[in-house]
Amino acid sequence: MLQTQNNLQGNHIDGDYKNQLLIKLGETANEVRSELDKGLQPNEYEKADKLLKAIEAAIYVVEQE
Repeated sequence: MLQTQNNLQGNHIDGDYKNQLLIKLGETANEVRSELDKGLQPNEYEKADKLLKAIEAAIYVVEQE
């Protein structure tokens, strides 16, 4: 986590690292949404939903940097 934060802060001039990270997080969120849309067992759905919320929170945090 600290390394990611350092990379974000150190890369504020061109923002390449931040943009790459946001793209990867967005792709991962889309994959999880796709799995949720397909339908999962209740316990798997709950795990995937929590994962999606965590990814969305990560996107929000990265956008604030």
